[in-house]
Amino acid sequence: MRVVINHLRLERPLPAAVIDSAQDACERVVAGGGTAATLVSVDPHHAVLILTFPDAETEERVKAEIGGPWTKEHVVPLLADGTDRSTGEILASA
Repeated sequence: MRVVINHLRLERPLPAAVIDSAQDACERVVAGGGTAATLVSVDPHHAVLILTFPDAETEERVKAEIGGPWTKEHVVPLLADGTDRSTGEILASA
């Protein structure tokens, strides 16, 4: 299993339309082979996107087909900085 964690530092809070779009994007990630997709509001200027995948191939495919295009369209224009992206193998989980 793989996990991707994106810290999104925002210039302004996420608009309702982006949150609605995020729900659709999360559903598309799972339909595309991801095992989970969650967007968390830490505070009005910090959100965290957490994605899990069964393997690296699915992670890369979903990133190219779904996640990357959605992020460029809906998130990049709102960022104060670039994303802080971490990805890796899940070692333990419950």
